[in-house]
Amino acid sequence: MPVMAYEVEIERIPEQVCACLGGRGPVAELRTRAARLDAVLQGAGVAAEGPLMAHFFDGGEYDPTDTDFEVCRALVPDAEGRTPDRVGELATELIPAHHAMVVRHRGPYGELGGAHDAVNAELESVGYRRAGPVTEVFLEGPAPGRAPADYLTELRYPFAR
Repeated sequence: MPVMAYEVEIERIPEQVCACLGGRGPVAELRTRAARLDAVLQGAGVAAEGPLMAHFFDGGEYDPTDTDFEVCRALVPDAEGRTPDRVGELATELIPAHHAMVVRHRGPYGELGGAHDAVNAELESVGYRRAGPVTEVFLEGPAPGRAPADYLTELRYPFAR
């Protein structure tokens, strides 16, 4: 397998309110959680925008069979600019504007490790530390006619000095 070169950039992530569904479990539950999240939003008539995201809270060693994560969708504010505090069983949370080290990975989800390694190496090289959950943004994921080699995932690592 060829080693991919990654360009890590610092980007400003805008404030957003997200509906989230999470807990501890295997990452293999991600699609099931995403389907439940979308069903609750649709059933409540609450509009979401943008790609599916996942926040990963565990620090240290990553264990795909047992990790603390949530799937999220950004909510569309109503005509008065408001978003709900809850949507059925879903909590909503305000993600404040922040800066993050960002890298994009083209390829299967099982090969994201190199992209995570690239961001961690960049953090270490500039003397920063992770300051919040790692976010994976699924920009181009499973779809009819799209092969895993064509998936595009953005990794966001909020940081502090």
